[in-house]
Amino acid sequence: MAASPMPADFEVVDLRAFRGADLQPLLEEQAAFWSARCHWDFGASKDVILRFIETRSLYGYVLQRGGRVAGYSYFVHENRKALIGDLFLTESERTEQAERFLLHNTLHAASLVPGVTRIEGQLLALSFHPGGEMVRGRELAVFERSFMLLDDFRGLPAGPASGSALHYRPWTERDLDATADLICQAYSNHVDSLINDQYRSVTGARRFLFNSTQHPGCGVFLRRAAFAALEPAANMLCGICLGSLVKPRVGHITQLCVAPFARGQGTGRELLQRSTQAFRDHGCEAVSLTVTSSNQEAFRLYERLGFRVLRRFFAFVAEIA
Repeated sequence: MAASPMPADFEVVDLRAFRGADLQPLLEEQAAFWSARCHWDFGASKDVILRFIETRSLYGYVLQRGGRVAGYSYFVHENRKALIGDLFLTESERTEQAERFLLHNTLHAASLVPGVTRIEGQLLALSFHPGGEMVRGRELAVFERSFMLLDDFRGLPAGPASGSALHYRPWTERDLDATADLICQAYSNHVDSLINDQYRSVTGARRFLFNSTQHPGCGVFLRRAAFAALEPAANMLCGICLGSLVKPRVGHITQLCVAPFARGQGTGRELLQRSTQAFRDHGCEAVSLTVTSSNQEAFRLYERLGFRVLRRFFAFVAEIA
């Protein structure tokens, strides 16, 4: 891994050397950042991070300057994969050089975990393009993504999106296994399966669904905003849209996918309209989602429904086997 020069007066220290109280002010600033920039309540995630820091069970680094906390990062690993969970610097120290230095050290530490052959990350607060960063002699693959927001429902179409013969109904937990199969179908040879390898297997898709419906980092799953599309003759699941509350009055689409054979019928649009309307009926004033920028078909659909780009960020992957 090529060395990243240390910014003047900075040092990185093992995250496990700190207590939760040491990072409390920085995490409070991060919560304000997420609320202002992404309309997202970071409170539940902050509490989980603080709890793991307090028990010294979170791997990562704290960036210090003159003995003061300037930023932090952490990663988690499972089997052969390490996931860079977060990286955040206080605004007064948020420079590309400082962020790159912290990211470089975090990637290096993650790459040294025995058995790890893949590193993933999606960091909404990162202010620079991480291209050129090397891990075990291999350059990160970087994918631009867009964080989009719909905060004006007046242009939202009313009624069915198409004359499709598909049947639409609420999604339930009984659909979980069929949804995992659907995700594998929908993301086969898709750019998003390069970013998130959970989409490549039924086991991984189940794990993704558990995280998106149960984990506080994904918000509070809103059952009434979850919908399924079925092919009526075979009663086969062919599309789903799931959503969570990330603030009391803000929803987030956590997953929207359609089987290849059901595309071109307005299926994705119909599912998204139903979920968005459900958020609106719940009292939400805005709905957000993320999309890989190269996925132009999906990007244009979201724009037509009134979503606008709020923030661009980068996903990155390193295959280091």
